[in-house]
Amino acid sequence: MNEKEGVSHVQTGTKLAALLAIHDDLLLRIDRTSYDHRLILSRRVPVAAAHPRGRYAFYQKKSSSVHPKEKRGDLISKATKQGGYDRMRNTKMRMSLLFNSILIMLLLTGCSLGAIGAGTGIGQNQGPQTTQELIASQPGPLAGTQFFHAAYPHRTEIIQILDKMPTVVDGMNDAYLDLYWNQLLTLFAEDYLSPQMVVDRWRMASYGSPDIEDARFQFRENFNVEIILDASGSMAGKIGDKTKMQLAKEAIQEFAEALPEDARISLRVYGHKGSNADEHKQLSCGSSEMVYPLQAYDAKRLEQALDMFEPTGWTSIAHSLRLAQEDLAGFEADKNTNVIYLVSDGIETCDGNPVAVAKELSQSKIMPLLNVIGFDVNAEGQKQLKEIAHASEGLYANVTNREQFKQELERAKEIAQKWEQWKRDALTEADAVLIDRKKWVDAYDQDWYEKNWRESLNIGMAIEYLSASGKIGNEAREYLTGKRQEREALATQSKEELTNYLVSLTTETYQEMREEIEDKYSGN
Repeated sequence: MNEKEGVSHVQTGTKLAALLAIHDDLLLRIDRTSYDHRLILSRRVPVAAAHPRGRYAFYQKKSSSVHPKEKRGDLISKATKQGGYDRMRNTKMRMSLLFNSILIMLLLTGCSLGAIGAGTGIGQNQGPQTTQELIASQPGPLAGTQFFHAAYPHRTEIIQILDKMPTVVDGMNDAYLDLYWNQLLTLFAEDYLSPQMVVDRWRMASYGSPDIEDARFQFRENFNVEIILDASGSMAGKIGDKTKMQLAKEAIQEFAEALPEDARISLRVYGHKGSNADEHKQLSCGSSEMVYPLQAYDAKRLEQALDMFEPTGWTSIAHSLRLAQEDLAGFEADKNTNVIYLVSDGIETCDGNPVAVAKELSQSKIMPLLNVIGFDVNAEGQKQLKEIAHASEGLYANVTNREQFKQELERAKEIAQKWEQWKRDALTEADAVLIDRKKWVDAYDQDWYEKNWRESLNIGMAIEYLSASGKIGNEAREYLTGKRQEREALATQSKEELTNYLVSLTTETYQEMREEIEDKYSGN
């Protein structure tokens, strides 16, 4: 995965043009509604709670020279002459600065601006309000972080992002506070998984079951696993005290060692030649190499293969998937159970179409089950990797550490062990479909709980920081805290709803479950 300067400048220019158009539209609406909302950022006085025109009225200078019987029109005329227009102009300028700050911050953090696009009323987007919307929403760039933890190593970088947030003083209209809340949520929103994830795991654990009509899930004479590993420059990034590449190599070695003796494994790497510089793009994008050909596990040979490469270049997912089909061309699905693991920490950067290639791969004669593992991937990367898995009717999982990576590879090991038992004992159909489905429901419930807990703590800490640093006043702090509590309550309620729903599905067939979930929860 690479951030290329040329592409980045073009994308930034396009985003900036869109931002400026949205900015002009917002200012136009502010100009039209500034009188109605009675917003001013300085020299204001509170009015009665039942004031029909809003929480604060424009500041009016008291004057003993005004006769009580003077007409309203004369008063307005005098106020205008004494600086009313100047205050209106200052208000508009301050509101312009406010929205400039928001838009610049959005540009810097790369967050979506769809919620405030042209034609959308300010503050109309309230974020997810239902379980379906929560599942369908995109995770934020800070999802999975632990900002709430004082010793979190990336806390300083997150504070720098929060420091770019605009200042909001007391007296702001709720519509603008909603916009502020949406931006906080856009940063920290977690990735709440669809119940389809659990059903897909049930399906993977059901290898050999007559309940699964998909031929890929029927055991054959041979069991083959190919791992396609991202060796692009971004895999040099660290998780803890080790690079992502080091963690991936360790997990692959342990996984291969645990496979049955008769199972075969191969390892292909991509992006390991050249560098992520423009002049090396062609070399790097063409560097997809089979470093450990399909064979039984050999500890010394696999260790030597893993030592042959380090992360350095570009991300050629489409090219590597196409070559994987060639790797397994001699192992057609009528006699082989084929499983492919694609491991990547970002999107395709070599101008290929990995989604289309993945679909072709799944429909080929080798009919592999393609599992996609995102290794500490951002929201954009997760979106594409999920699309690759969906196109091939495979599975997607995002992992952020070595243990999670190992757990995903464990799925293939469990299948291989069931295959070995099937070969040895000629299992009956009833024995082959024994699945501990409750384990997956419990894991799903725990995943939702941990994400909700982390998201709420992160946003709460962000609110406290913004308040302590003077970015928001007491009213904004209370309002945002209320929004955080509403979000936490929604996620808690959704977790209970989905967990109970999954329990009710345990006796249904896979096809029945899939159709029902697609109808009820059209999320990830």
